[in-house]
Amino acid sequence: MSWLTRLFRPHVELPPGYAERVEAWRSLPAVSEKEALTQARFIIVDVETSGLDTRKDRLLSIGACAVQAARLRAGENYETILRRDETSERDNILIHGIGPQAQAAGRPPEESLMGFLEFIGKHPLAAFHAGFDQAMLDRDLRETLGVRLPNPWIDLALLAPALVPEARLPQASLDDWLGYFGLRAGARHRAVDDAFVTAELFLVLLARARARGLSTVSMLHAACEQQARLVPGGAGGGM
Repeated sequence: MSWLTRLFRPHVELPPGYAERVEAWRSLPAVSEKEALTQARFIIVDVETSGLDTRKDRLLSIGACAVQAARLRAGENYETILRRDETSERDNILIHGIGPQAQAAGRPPEESLMGFLEFIGKHPLAAFHAGFDQAMLDRDLRETLGVRLPNPWIDLALLAPALVPEARLPQASLDDWLGYFGLRAGARHRAVDDAFVTAELFLVLLARARARGLSTVSMLHAACEQQARLVPGGAGGGM
């Protein structure tokens, strides 16, 4: 690690035991974006929040599951609710279903976020409208653990129309894409359930990617970047 990286690393006073865990995560080797899609491990992520303003709204829950070698890894998932003293608005609670008692009884933010870091390692992350999930997680990780994520992100809201232009869904929602492919969500707006159904969409897109000759993580990135240039404002926010 360079001295510049250390100099500009966010400084946070961590509770006992967390500094060692954070350093153990930092010492993990980076994953090459040249890794083949047939072997790569991806972590599919979804978050629930108190609103859609990435500057002031709060992270409430994180759900994640693993896809490796183009297969969903059964039993390899992560789910947490972050303890919050201030309850989110009633209308917001009606969306995600995390009520005042659940928010107050959640895990301490540092434990929720540390567990997330240890689950994801340095593997590529994927989400639908990934920019929102990334912004919310980056802010809380920086403020709570002094960590900036180096993991690459794949935005399925860009990847899907890039690989399936015939669908004519350049700025569609996750539900639109699930309907297009005939995928059914058991529940929506519970972070881990949304992560699972997003993983199902991702598996379909991986098959499309390989059929189009895309063979590495970096090629998925390139497809997303090309699509972002075609759509005014990129993938935007929202769920």
